Amino acid sequence: MRATIVRGIQLLVLITLAVSAWFAYDSVHRQHVALGAGFADLRLGWLAIGAVLALQEGVFGGLRIWVLGRVLSKELRLRTAIISEFVLMFAGGVTPGQAGAPPAQIAVLVHGGMRFLDASTAELLTALCTVTFFLVTAIVVFLLGHDGRLVLAPGAHLDGLLGLSVVTFGAAFVALILCGARPEVLRAAVRVIAPALSLVTRSAARALSYVPLLRERMARRLARPDRGRERMLAFVDDMHRGFMIYWRRGKVALLVAQVLTFGFFLSRFAVAYCVIRGLGLSTTPDRFVAIGSPLVQIVLVQAVLNFALYLSPTPGASGIAEAGASTLMSPWLKGPYELAYIALWRFLSLFLCMFVGGVYVFRYLGTDVLEKRIAENEAAAAESRG
Repeated sequence: MRATIVRGIQLLVLITLAVSAWFAYDSVHRQHVALGAGFADLRLGWLAIGAVLALQEGVFGGLRIWVLGRVLSKELRLRTAIISEFVLMFAGGVTPGQAGAPPAQIAVLVHGGMRFLDASTAELLTALCTVTFFLVTAIVVFLLGHDGRLVLAPGAHLDGLLGLSVVTFGAAFVALILCGARPEVLRAAVRVIAPALSLVTRSAARALSYVPLLRERMARRLARPDRGRERMLAFVDDMHRGFMIYWRRGKVALLVAQVLTFGFFLSRFAVAYCVIRGLGLSTTPDRFVAIGSPLVQIVLVQAVLNFALYLSPTPGASGIAEAGASTLMSPWLKGPYELAYIALWRFLSLFLCMFVGGVYVFRYLGTDVLEKRIAENEAAAAESRG
């Protein structure tokens, strides 16, 4: 895991610097502007508000996992839950597709005293809240765009992005609900699709084994028995048991967690508004973007951009975030302010929370606690399924 995190940090920084360098080059040579001009009228008060809004994601995200986790484990402390959320944001930022986020958060929760199964169940219910938010948001944005009440910048392909978002998050939502309500349906589906998924993954591993740097790793992967079907069936069973617990005595906690999910995402989206005000710019776009106040318009645009960020395969959505922000926020950004906005927005919306989470991650990694916990969790899960 240590090597994965280091490679993720290197890739995140490399792509971010490359894209930022391109924007700097474009600003100087095509737009003929001075880069420092974008920072000439900074309003630090607004940037401080943006920093508070950014950090609240860790606080209220931690409160969400604490509310859900307390249903299963009264020993879970709020401080542990908040730390786990910041660690989740760090691990999600440095791993492709945010794949490292859930295992890292579960490891911190287990280190804080939760049972592995309880932490995993709370994590799955947290995922349900997030998927619900994205699905509702995608539907709202789609309806607004269809009626002409949301008009993105030229070159922003809304239909394709929203279609992919609805399919992805809709499928995840249906799968999670079936885990709780009709697990036998999902088990039957798993038995049908598991052989095809196994064929695809093993074929990909064979193809990657021709790459010298990956040959040894892929050989070990191919030598291991394929237990993908068993893992998927165990996931369905675990999710079903967790749903039944929350259905009996955790419905209020689930509702509170869903409200917190909407709250911290909307606060995250409002960071862009604070950055624009912090640069001394007008929050009124130079053309029609969406119905509502300037704050509502910016939040809607950020919601669209967030789909691309979550579906991005690069660590921290590096590259995609900068390019997407440049396109979607063009009604507010001109000349030197484009690069200034991207630098401040990325720092507040991603790197600030990643820095806080990184402090805890490297504290754990320094004593091998996080790495040890993840290994123990994987071994415990494999033993329970075997």
